[in-house]
Amino acid sequence: MQVTPTLEDTFVIPAGAGWKSQEEHKNGDRVLTLERSLAAGASLQGDVSLKAGAGGKLRLTNEVAVKRVGPHRFEYRETLKWMGDPSQTISEVKPADLSIIKSALPKQLATDANARALAGKMAALLMPMLFGPGDPLLATGLLHPDLAARRVGQRMGTVLMQALQDQFGDQLSAAQRKEVARQLIQETFDSAKMTSPDPAAAASAKNETGGLTPLMFIVKTPGRIVSSNGEVDELSGEVFWALFDPAAAVQDVVMTAVVEFQ
Repeated sequence: MQVTPTLEDTFVIPAGAGWKSQEEHKNGDRVLTLERSLAAGASLQGDVSLKAGAGGKLRLTNEVAVKRVGPHRFEYRETLKWMGDPSQTISEVKPADLSIIKSALPKQLATDANARALAGKMAALLMPMLFGPGDPLLATGLLHPDLAARRVGQRMGTVLMQALQDQFGDQLSAAQRKEVARQLIQETFDSAKMTSPDPAAAASAKNETGGLTPLMFIVKTPGRIVSSNGEVDELSGEVFWALFDPAAAVQDVVMTAVVEFQ
């Protein structure tokens, strides 16, 4: 039984006019390189498409475009769109999640409506932290969950307290906001912790969900990187974004870089 999915199990491999492909093996890994030219002002859809499992359904796809934005300047923009199970988005909050949020709020504010509103804010904050882009804490959590929990609190605490201020105003004191934020961060991270994958479970789930896929997007350019929402490597002249595919489940992931050529 093959536990590790193949490239074809995970991705829709681009093919057809304009595509060039090359396959090689490095250190026991199969490397498939696909290349296609894209003129400035043109766009491309679906060259990165992840499968949701058997049946040909997709769980994530992309759109990419390069356009001129000024003299000698071009913008790269790639958008990842979620196509998978809606239950993995914030459109439907689980009763257990509502219960956690309500238990952290003072009794007079612990209503379903308040909990649902706060759940949406928390998902929008937590998803990028766990799944990227940037430095996905999910990977850290697999190896060092205590460090990941501390990082979540460090990054999320201030913005969550602001979200509580925006939603409840003077109904919560500063001390109460701090305590509610602390409880919510701890409970949410505990419920999101992942253990090391079970090979048997992975093989069983592969055909149903497609699993969890780590992704890396890299832009390499001979020009000067003027701005980007990615991570810039000055030595290599590259911009990169690291993430897991559920990063796009709450909202589209947009990756941009502006490059200037002399």
